[in-house]
Amino acid sequence: MYMNKLDINVIDRLEKDRGYYLGFFFQENELACVQTWVRNQWLENIKLHSPENLEKFSNLAITHYHELSHLIDHASAWPKINRILPKEAIDYIRSTSLIASLEDVYGHFEISDEEKVGREEIYWRLVRPNQPADVGPLHADAWFWELDHGATPSGVKRVKVWVALYCEPGLNGLRVVPNSQKRNWKYHGEYRDGFSKPQIDEDEATLPVQLLHTNSGDAIVFHDRLLHGGVINRGMCTRVSLEFTMFVKNH
Repeated sequence: MYMNKLDINVIDRLEKDRGYYLGFFFQENELACVQTWVRNQWLENIKLHSPENLEKFSNLAITHYHELSHLIDHASAWPKINRILPKEAIDYIRSTSLIASLEDVYGHFEISDEEKVGREEIYWRLVRPNQPADVGPLHADAWFWELDHGATPSGVKRVKVWVALYCEPGLNGLRVVPNSQKRNWKYHGEYRDGFSKPQIDEDEATLPVQLLHTNSGDAIVFHDRLLHGGVINRGMCTRVSLEFTMFVKNH
């Protein structure tokens, strides 16, 4: 496989350098379409869980979800399975310049289906302002796979993609520990939300955590073993993000 300078830069950043690359993004019109897909699914799920409040939410931007979230049982309404986009949305995302840029680096790739829904799994998250329960602990995605959450095909490696759909830079987004993919960290599995999830056994306060600067539409590509996590939202709006795991061919 021929490697151009961008390929080498991205792959080296993940493997040998800080563990992530920030430089991919949705075009403005693509971002608007993806935001619409997410909003439609958000409203469909609210219709199922709180039909009596659907009209109120319909008149609200998803970024103001937190203003009415007390009207529904937030915890039970938003398990991951309810946030996996439908096939039509995934087909659209597959057609975007973001995916084309990723394929320029990695070649054609598959997207994981950990929940076994029968399609590639691209899903979104809501993080309300000042709600610690909306974000989890620092972790490496590899830990989920080590705890038997999903199966990785042979001949590929996992690479994660996180995209800011609605983000206030410096106030919310994704936090990472640069270079953390280069060593092994202690963790254990805890049963939460229906399955075993990793819990880090390191003092997070001692780690050099950085909140990455992301505008809406920006994508972060990062190593499967990079320590990362959400951050308590200090903004005025609900943060909305998108993510998926690529299975890229080993070369």
